[in-house]
Amino acid sequence: MKYEIFFAIILMACAVEPTPPTATPNVKNVLFIQGDHVPDNGYPHSRVRDAGTVPESFTRLRTEVLERDLGLVVDEFILTSQNAITPEQIKAYKTIVLGANGRVLQPVEVTALVQYYEKGGSVLVYADFQYGPTNWASDNMFLNQFGIEVFPDNFQPTTLITDIVPTHPLMNGIAAIQGEGISQFRISQGALAQVEVLAKCSPLNRSGCIVKPEELAKIQPGDVVACVWVRSNANGGRLAGVCDRNLFHNGPGPGSDLDQVNNRAFARNLFSWLTR
Repeated sequence: MKYEIFFAIILMACAVEPTPPTATPNVKNVLFIQGDHVPDNGYPHSRVRDAGTVPESFTRLRTEVLERDLGLVVDEFILTSQNAITPEQIKAYKTIVLGANGRVLQPVEVTALVQYYEKGGSVLVYADFQYGPTNWASDNMFLNQFGIEVFPDNFQPTTLITDIVPTHPLMNGIAAIQGEGISQFRISQGALAQVEVLAKCSPLNRSGCIVKPEELAKIQPGDVVACVWVRSNANGGRLAGVCDRNLFHNGPGPGSDLDQVNNRAFARNLFSWLTR
């Protein structure tokens, strides 16, 4: 009998579930790079680390979508004339978000971002007029490396974007997204072999989608004007472009926000895809 009890104890010990591995401390998932530009209303927009009391903040995006829904660790870096984006700073993160560039990026910063992507990192790009006059120049210094150009804010009213490719994971369950004053992207014909266009604001003469004459003149035969696009490389690097930061705002406020149409689900899909 005592041998039967002994073996029963051994079997019970073997059946105990192993202790799951402890989560790695200081995991770095998403870094928002924001500029120090302050608009005329007196406070910076699109911050992920602030009191969360203004409609134009991203605090609900951070707390409700990125942290709660996706379990991500989110940091914010304020880019000024006294500091810089460095390879050491960004290499620990899975995703870099290029937001409010209040100054023109230096060539070494652009190189750092390109190399980060080429080695397997993810980069999200969006632009808006509130970020200061040099934001589009900064974004385009990076995007031009891949045959892509972002157009400045069109200052158009709120618009529904429904011309969507539903088969990509980023657009799963998305019937429409809503923005206001969008900054669309010109994807050159040569870049389309590696870029997937997932949403367009069309036609370009529709209210909300209008592209300024000086931008229309840049569009060549075979180019595509996109609101949402993605690009991947063989090392696992992922790029994405979104035509308006207003999709991610706290709200409620002027324009669009996180809870308009499918914006919240889109944000969840977007950051899930970027961070894998």
